[in-house]
Amino acid sequence: MNKISGYIDLHTHSTSSDGTYSPTDVAVLAKQASLSLIALTDHDTMAGVDECFKKGLKLGLFVIPGVEMSCVYEEKEIHILGYLLSTSFSQDKPDIPKEIFSDLDFFAKERADRNAEIIKRFKKDGIFISENDLNNGNTKAQITRAHFSNALINMGVVKNKKEAFEKYLEYGGKYIPVKNITTYRCMEFLTRHNFFISLAHPFQYKFSEKELEKLLLHLKDLGLKGIEVYHSTHSSSDINKLNSLAQKLNLLPTGGSDFHGNNKPGLYIGRGYGDLKIPASIFNDILNSN
Repeated sequence: MNKISGYIDLHTHSTSSDGTYSPTDVAVLAKQASLSLIALTDHDTMAGVDECFKKGLKLGLFVIPGVEMSCVYEEKEIHILGYLLSTSFSQDKPDIPKEIFSDLDFFAKERADRNAEIIKRFKKDGIFISENDLNNGNTKAQITRAHFSNALINMGVVKNKKEAFEKYLEYGGKYIPVKNITTYRCMEFLTRHNFFISLAHPFQYKFSEKELEKLLLHLKDLGLKGIEVYHSTHSSSDINKLNSLAQKLNLLPTGGSDFHGNNKPGLYIGRGYGDLKIPASIFNDILNSN
């Protein structure tokens, strides 16, 4: 791949997980935002990558195959981003090894089993949520808490997402069981398939500075290469702190908007809440390190 210029977004979601725009539309929106490269990083799936890549090819937009994996660290859910930089690109599609998709089926089954348990817990309290309430006919989507939030709103159980998450969707709470996937299992998958691995939105987990550094060192021992320094929720101060931490631990900065379409109102691809700008030099440094 040639050196990239302009601006990029390495954290986007489509209808393959909990975004509201199709993989095709994500590519269109990225091009309209004058981005030169994006990574599609749906939760525990790469099902939308091929479609997004093909549209990007027509538009003159680079699309990197990516995924956002969920796992448990000290009883907290953390998210880890994987970028498939070693993938060979044919003229019309990325050549992603079939083994990756078959391995992802394991994580998809774990997610489906957990979602079934969540539905069972709601049913026990008289809140009946069906699969169709969650996927709206998109049976291939990876269902997340965002889908449960939308279902609860549509059913009139809550008024908004804030109420849904605070009252019903707290991780490890009454309705949301702790996940079974450990950091070891997640990182084993990503390293085995030669992903470039970065910790997503590190301040979201509300660790102290010491706890965050401990987490990063733990993940680095397992193959972590980067940390998401640039994110829609990060202030200038946050970015400075994370850049310093990245340098200290010899990790490369990554960055993305965490675009979800209408599931995160006011958050735009490539721009976050308005002032996010991720230079392509971030990605070029990642490529040069690989």
